[in-house]
Amino acid sequence: MCYEIRNSNQQIDVILTGIIGVKEATSIRQKLFPLIQQKFHSLTFHLGTVTEMDSSGLGLLLAVQNIATDYNASVSFQDVHEQLRERLDMAGIKV
Repeated sequence: MCYEIRNSNQQIDVILTGIIGVKEATSIRQKLFPLIQQKFHSLTFHLGTVTEMDSSGLGLLLAVQNIATDYNASVSFQDVHEQLRERLDMAGIKV
């Protein structure tokens, strides 16, 4: 798993690849949460090359979505393949 977080002009892009499990979700959370505690307008998760995501990854996405709601910011998900889209939907994540 590899990820990249870009922050520019209150727009955050999170590019995720590979398998997102507990270890990866924890690492992403440690880097991402300090950024989203500041003012931001939108955050985009790029999920086109995510091959698998467990409940900790889903929990991370849901937490970010809830925080964004509190800040009146938007969260979007790009390039979500169908299998992952179904899991996101079942977890209550709006795609």
